[in-house]
Amino acid sequence: MAAVTLSVLRERHQGETRVALVPEGVRDIGVLGLSVLVEGGAGAVAGFTGAVYRAAGARVVSRAEVTSADIVVAVRRPTVDTLGPMRRGQILIGLLRPMHAPFVVRRWADEGATLISLDQLSATAGPPSPLDAAAGQAEFAGAEAVRLAADRLGREPAGVLVLGGGPDARRAVETARLLGAEVQVRRTGERAAAADLPSFDIVISTVEPSGNIPAPLLLDDDALRGLRPGSVVVDLACGPYGRTVAGAEPGIEQVLADGVTVVGAGDLAAHVPAAASVAFSRSVAALLARLVHDGRPVVDLTEPALAELVIAHDGTVRHAGVLRSLAATTAVAGLP
Repeated sequence: MAAVTLSVLRERHQGETRVALVPEGVRDIGVLGLSVLVEGGAGAVAGFTGAVYRAAGARVVSRAEVTSADIVVAVRRPTVDTLGPMRRGQILIGLLRPMHAPFVVRRWADEGATLISLDQLSATAGPPSPLDAAAGQAEFAGAEAVRLAADRLGREPAGVLVLGGGPDARRAVETARLLGAEVQVRRTGERAAAADLPSFDIVISTVEPSGNIPAPLLLDDDALRGLRPGSVVVDLACGPYGRTVAGAEPGIEQVLADGVTVVGAGDLAAHVPAAASVAFSRSVAALLARLVHDGRPVVDLTEPALAELVIAHDGTVRHAGVLRSLAATTAVAGLP
């Protein structure tokens, strides 16, 4: 019987520098009995060359061969054009953000594919699960947000305000304290008032949009005017799915008329591609250690953690939010 193939897609989203599996992960997965294929150039930006992948036991191949593998892994959800039609039993693993593409999820489910999204585990107050790749990436983003803001500030910050309570917020708090700053935290949904802001050099907003609900506006124009000139605001939620800071634009830094810098950060984990790729790769390896038995993938929906991550399987969409979105869209269109 031929070995099950697992492939690593080259990321095609603008600004994406990470790779879903690093050479260390190739060795770990090889122990499970899988044959690993890596698309040419997949790890180049993160510093992992084709030669290093080959030395770890992978084959470096074309996109056509990658997309036909039994298991496909990617950091971000690939487009339909990139991946093409999926076949029954094929598995896709990544940060799929299913609520932002319900019709893509349904299309691949109808084709019989299994979709496993590493951003679906229930939030916990403690350290993230090894399977929670999204939380791991958020920690990198939180730390990078503080470093970026301190660089733009031009000195070590005295006062930092962090909005949010997730892993990115927690890491932002830790990083700011390491820089000697006095840190205040406001949990999800707490809007910042202009009168409270003059004491802060840096504001980090980490509130992530939930499903297809727009991100809440936590810093409006009045709040931004309350910051002193030279202050820096980083909106980690600013991206294709919303923003929490007035005027923030994805991937853009702007200095307002009163001298406040606003950074629409997008996915800052991509700013540290090597370290973030290693963390993501370890989440993939942890998942596969549960998924693969005797060299074959077995989707056991009685395992709680795995059941949370599987958003489509055996021709059926399993994600409740996606099902609600599809039903609501169908109702609006007047379809049966």
